[in-house]
Amino acid sequence: MEDKFCIQNMNLYYGDFHALKDVSMNIPANEITAFIGPSGCGKSTFLRSLNMLEMPTGGHVLFHGTDLTDKSVNINQIREKIGMVFQHFNLFPNMTVLKNLTLAPVHLKLLSKA
Repeated sequence: MEDKFCIQNMNLYYGDFHALKDVSMNIPANEITAFIGPSGCGKSTFLRSLNMLEMPTGGHVLFHGTDLTDKSVNINQIREKIGMVFQHFNLFPNMTVLKNLTLAPVHLKLLSKA
């Protein structure tokens, strides 16, 4: 089975603070993977770095073989294939949860309203 994500020696610094240290792992396609740990250990930072919302300062992040750390990659095109739910998200208060969740896929014509 092909790996969806292949992370190779990923590092991320915030100034002098080394937030992610030489993270390497393969995340298989079509499998559920959970990241657990105490608050502040880097789970959200790691997940945000998988789609370049946080830019790694070293290493590589490959998604289906495409190196997302390569500056020539159209990250917005890749992000269309990566799902993410933010830890602190804001719903539109005038909409139901279902309408909030389906807004983007319907608006981008990725899914029908049905």
